Amino acid sequence: MALSTKVMIATTKCQKDVPAQIWVLCISFLAILMQHTKLHQAHLNIARALGDKAGMGRAYGNIGNAYSAMGRYEQAIKFHKQELTISKEVNDRSAEASTHGNLAVAYQALGMHEMALLHYHSHLNIAQELKDTAGEACALCNLGNCHSSEGEFSQAVPYYESFLRLCQDISDVEGEAKACHFLGYAHYCLGNYKDAIHYYEQDLELAKGLQDRLSMGRAYCNLGLSHLALGDFQAALECQRYFLAVAQMMKHLQGKFRALGNLGDVLMKMKDPNQAVKVYQKQLILAKQSGDRSLEAVAYGALGLCHRQMQCFDKALGYHTQELTLRQELSDVRGECKAHGHLGAVHISLGNYTNAMKCYEEQLERAKELRDCALETQALGNLGISRLNMGHFEDAIGYFEQQLALLEQLGNNNALIDKGRAYGNLGDCYDALGDFEEAIKCHEQYLAIALKGQSLRDQERAYRGLGNSHRCIGNLQQALVCFEKRLVVSHELETRAQKLLLMVN
Repeated sequence: MALSTKVMIATTKCQKDVPAQIWVLCISFLAILMQHTKLHQAHLNIARALGDKAGMGRAYGNIGNAYSAMGRYEQAIKFHKQELTISKEVNDRSAEASTHGNLAVAYQALGMHEMALLHYHSHLNIAQELKDTAGEACALCNLGNCHSSEGEFSQAVPYYESFLRLCQDISDVEGEAKACHFLGYAHYCLGNYKDAIHYYEQDLELAKGLQDRLSMGRAYCNLGLSHLALGDFQAALECQRYFLAVAQMMKHLQGKFRALGNLGDVLMKMKDPNQAVKVYQKQLILAKQSGDRSLEAVAYGALGLCHRQMQCFDKALGYHTQELTLRQELSDVRGECKAHGHLGAVHISLGNYTNAMKCYEEQLERAKELRDCALETQALGNLGISRLNMGHFEDAIGYFEQQLALLEQLGNNNALIDKGRAYGNLGDCYDALGDFEEAIKCHEQYLAIALKGQSLRDQERAYRGLGNSHRCIGNLQQALVCFEKRLVVSHELETRAQKLLLMVN
């Protein structure tokens, strides 16, 4: 979501996968930037000799921008701070606003969120004071993006809404389309799928008016994902087919690959794995034809997941093994972490818990290497489930407690549901150990979170666990209440499933 442009320097072991021409271009680009830095330094020296404060300020700003383009943000900040001091000295409010924006981009790239916000707000305030509409629009958009980059979507929405209104006032259609896209994304991430559809539909209409095929394809893709989230499979399928048609018209490889993957995912939700396999096979062929091994790994992963759902576990193991091999060859640690998780899940389905443990231990190691808290919690949960299935209940409790401790650090809705499931798994462990009082506490925690998250499937499981624990210690009245509530929730789940089946048919 950051608006800064980075020159990414890949590690040596990845270079073999990048065409030589690309490396030549990157090195040439860096050489040009270094040459520009020398020229701006010469400009600074001349301005300083002439006592030209404004000229010195511009030179500092240009040197800062060059360092930002090279990804050397600490150096960029040093020069932009000097630019800001001079802008204030010569009372150039316009330059001051611009410098605040540049500082914000550099701080955001370094992960210094609060400092970035501080400078974006300063940019916005000065732009509003100067009635600089273009500067105000830029600052509003950047503030929204800064919050979104940290997952703060509720805070991002008001800035995007102001950005949208401003673009509409000045008839900036491209800016309006951008605002609708960002609002759609923010609402999608917040789970407000109807609002997301509203903005993505506006984004699509504006893209059509601009004859911007790339944005049209993106809007169709996002609309399809939003319809899928609401369970409207036919609308989702139609949108992804339009996305594929646009990508094919543009001969856009990444777009075609993504559209095929999305179509396969919709078909899986529609309980049509045979058709999904055909689509994923097309995806794999496209990846092989392109020579992009990263895309090939994604396709193998999708085929593995599909075959696991079809209970073709040997095929699933084969595909996920190919996925893992490619990820390792590409030195893709994040992809490798994911592939270990996929293989572990197949071994769980086969009852090979020892093999599953090995996969999940590898998954945990990769997650720690990435310092990715969310992936660590997944791996710990998987290890706990493996130990639970093996009957090693004390070990399982240890993993689930570690998972809960990490989930406390994550504040999103998915983390809340995962926290509830961890409590449910803990409850199952205490039930197995005969500690029903402790089990009841865990199942009650799970139920409270399931009700808060409005997850019927989790409510059903929590009522079942709580009812069984009460029954085991002779609290038959409480057990009966839990089982009756579970029956109500199960009926509602069945009704929803029937409605979805009618929609599919």
